Amino acid sequence: MEIVDHPNHFIWTFGNHEPLCMYRRIGRKSTGGVPGSAQWLEKWHHWYDSEECAQTMANLNLNILHCRCYKGLGWEAEKEDFPNVVSFARHCRKRGIKVLAYIQHASVYPEIMRKEIPNLEEWCSVDRNGKLWNYLDSYWRWIPCPNRPGFMEYMDTVITRIVESGEFDGVLFDNMMNYPCYCPDCRRMFAEQLKEKNFDFLYPEFVEMPPEELPAEIMDPVAVEFVRFRHQTIANAVKHYRDLIKSINPEAIISANLPVMMRRQDLIYYNMPPAKIVPYLDLPLSQTGNQSSWNGTDCVISQARELKLSKALHTHAVPLNDSDAGGVIATGGEYSGPLFESLFGNSIPVDRIIMKPKRGGDLNTDVINARKPVLDKLHEIAREYEELFALPDYEPVGLLYSEDSQAFSQKAADAYLRCEESLLRNHIPYRLVSALGDNIDEETLSKCDILILPQANCLSDAVVEAIKRFKGKLYLAGDENGSNDENYCERAELPFEDIAAGKVEIPQHDVSKANWKIVIRFVQDDWKTIFTQDIAFDLHTAAHPVVKMKDGKVAAILISAPTKIPAGKVTVPANLQGTEYQAVTLDGTARVSFDGDQLNLPAFEGMLMIVPAK
Repeated sequence: MEIVDHPNHFIWTFGNHEPLCMYRRIGRKSTGGVPGSAQWLEKWHHWYDSEECAQTMANLNLNILHCRCYKGLGWEAEKEDFPNVVSFARHCRKRGIKVLAYIQHASVYPEIMRKEIPNLEEWCSVDRNGKLWNYLDSYWRWIPCPNRPGFMEYMDTVITRIVESGEFDGVLFDNMMNYPCYCPDCRRMFAEQLKEKNFDFLYPEFVEMPPEELPAEIMDPVAVEFVRFRHQTIANAVKHYRDLIKSINPEAIISANLPVMMRRQDLIYYNMPPAKIVPYLDLPLSQTGNQSSWNGTDCVISQARELKLSKALHTHAVPLNDSDAGGVIATGGEYSGPLFESLFGNSIPVDRIIMKPKRGGDLNTDVINARKPVLDKLHEIAREYEELFALPDYEPVGLLYSEDSQAFSQKAADAYLRCEESLLRNHIPYRLVSALGDNIDEETLSKCDILILPQANCLSDAVVEAIKRFKGKLYLAGDENGSNDENYCERAELPFEDIAAGKVEIPQHDVSKANWKIVIRFVQDDWKTIFTQDIAFDLHTAAHPVVKMKDGKVAAILISAPTKIPAGKVTVPANLQGTEYQAVTLDGTARVSFDGDQLNLPAFEGMLMIVPAK
């Protein structure tokens, strides 16, 4: 599948995935930066279905998107628009633009759908008091429950119609999440799971399900199992959708939006466990507020966390970090930096804001004209250096991503964020090593010279033993690594105390926010002197370098930055250097050479590539 094997062939853009009645109902500015009550809404909406719109995208090298198809209003209401959707998809596909049909998973619209499904509330999630959940602050949207057969049967019918039409390259499930549900079906199934897991110290049929808001440290065994039950529920739903779609069209691309992949709240409240869902997806999306930027003093917002985590899960997550394509129209490095950060991270660059309309409904041609040269250069570089981007990264340091620790311990979640921040800001080349339950990615672990455990306090016996077999140098950040098993049950002894391991302090960076946008204020630490590597960087804090290796030599050094950064240096031992290199920026190329182990890098903004000279 090209999109999986060659993500650098694509640039993602906005595809107008909301129907007119959704815009009208929400009233305020919504997806695409469009005010739902605008008098010009219909004009803009219908233009978006035109050949002119598709050709505009193609002229900008934009060649993948998701478009409106099913929003959760009910098929009887939405089928009237289906011919327009198909027409738009045909215009796009005729020009080589891949189109994923948008399917809303996490909400239904009772004001419309109850005409078709009068008993719609019987398909939906309820809180502990039996009240129907609303989707975020939208009192006019309910949240369906995938454990309720009526909802899943209906979704099967809708999905089958869409995929069997043959008009789309795949589907995109938006908001693959669910709030904690206490409906009769969930209560029954949770009791059955407790029985299967031998909770013999109580009577499962009488167990009260835990509250919606769980404590920072989840040690209650029923609450632990409640989280696992909900994770399995969503994983079962995604697998069910995948099996259905692939049975109709084995070549269909299956995508889903997992907002903020690296967020603890997603694990315990919104119910989006990346390691359990991603195996059933061809192309996960991660919609966040983490548009790359620099505050000028001590804070860098970056997509690198999502890119690193998706790589650890052996996929390419597309970072949709543009506030529903309706945010501020960035320029300079804040525009080009994220594009190249995604490209260098072996993912799909995204520009959805370029299709944002002006007041009145016309496209903003000033923005298009300003951004087209950058998109042209991005497209050119992606093709010219395709083989370089496919090469393995130089990442000798490993950081353990324990999804159990993240889910059950706020201490572990904060420690992980702080440790990753130190690696990012000190430009220490690292990779994530994923662990969940009894499984740890031993293949990735074997590629590390160093493994850091970031206060990973909930590890299974199998994961502990795999870490003990690690041949490289182990570092313990914090004093509780492996202190509990995967169910947060305390061990009799700390498992790593009897082996040779270094110990490091967890830097106390201020984790100001860790929800929609991950905001961490960096303070200077000593990690750069502790985790010294053969290839080392002396760069501005906002820069994000990636090193590509071939036959034991440096094949390329790729650096992105969301702001203007001064000249820097990179140290590469002679035995790892190639012959000749050139620097490639948005403005041109220049020969560069090593002075011994030292390579002086020019000042730049947005992107810099050190590649073999021609």
